[in-house]
This record gives sequence, C-alpha cells and structure tokens, in this order.
Amino acid sequence: MRLHGAGAIASQAARYRWLFSLLYIAGLRISEVCDHTMGDFYWRRGADGKERWWLAVRGKGEKDRSIRATDELVLELMRYRSANGLPPLPREGDPLPLLLPLIGGAKPMGRSAVHELIKNVFRETATRLRALGPDHEATAAHVEKASAHWMRHTAGTHQSDNMDLKAVRDNLGHANIATTSIYIHTEDDKRHDQTSKEHKLGWMHP
Repeated sequence: MRLHGAGAIASQAARYRWLFSLLYIAGLRISEVCDHTMGDFYWRRGADGKERWWLAVRGKGEKDRSIRATDELVLELMRYRSANGLPPLPREGDPLPLLLPLIGGAKPMGRSAVHELIKNVFRETATRLRALGPDHEATAAHVEKASAHWMRHTAGTHQSDNMDLKAVRDNLGHANIATTSIYIHTEDDKRHDQTSKEHKLGWMHP
C-alpha cells in the first residue's frame, strides 16, 4: 500500500534516520547496507555474562566481520522497526532488508537509490545552510560534496580519536592496520594546515 501525506513523510524521516545510523554508528558501506537483512542482527552472551548485540556483515572482498551493535544502534533499530509496524527486535533469519523500501515489500533497495537518498540529505542540508547567510557558504559547499564514503570516513576518524586502532580496523573491516591509520594521518594533516594558517609571528619579509 502506498503511503500518503503525513504518513509518507514520517516513514521517509524514519528511513533517513536509520540509514544515517547505519552509515555513521555502524560505519557500513552502501553495499553493506543494501546486501544485508534484519536477520543479520544477533545477540550473544559474553564471558562476563553480559548480552551484546552484533551485526554480521560480509563486506569488501567477501570478508566476514561482526560489527558491534552499540546500545545506541539497537535503540535506533527498535525505533525504525516500530515506525514500520514491526516487532522492536528482529528474529534469527528475518529476511526483511536492513533498509526497507518506502512502498513496502521485501526487495532490497539498489545501491544507486540509496546513494541518491544520501546525496539528497546533503543537498537539502546545504540549501538550509545557505539560507542562513553568506557566512555559511563554505560549510554548505563542504556538506554538498559529502557522500556515504565521507560518513564512513568520519566514523573511522571519530573512532580513532578514542579507540584502539585494532578495534577500529575490525569495526570497519579493513584488511590491515595501515588502512585504518589513514584516519590518524588525515587528522595530523588537518592539524598541520590549521596550525600553519593560524599560528604565526607574522614577520615582514624584505
């Protein structure tokens, strides 16, 4: 059944929120969003007796990994499923796509369609920033160029600020730690550029 009016807007908003949760909190690639199902979520009891949720992913190079489904991600999963009239948590083998089509059904969305959803959010955000005045043009231009890869890169950078690099590597599914280290190098380069620009004596040259 096709949604109309407020129902369609609410469903679209729920889908955008869940999509960006998958991109940032879970650090998924677009292909991973499209290729997995709700049944790929699972929980297991740790040696400490605590139950933790995970997301089983087959990523680049057909490499399998288990992504930590943080409390925040699980809450977003429950919110999204409830918005779609589903039980809060999926059962093992649940065949529904990780990202549900807006019109319903069990067929997963294509990568180009998901990519367009992401770009649409960034375009609209840039438009809102520009409406605030010329002081926001630089930020708007930056946001307008953002992508799913940018979200994943940002997630990796933020994780590397406070987490062991091996954990970040495993979360993102990198083949080796050298790939993960790029997030630290990127921050160093940014720090270098900002310091060069802002921290100077300003000697006059002859």
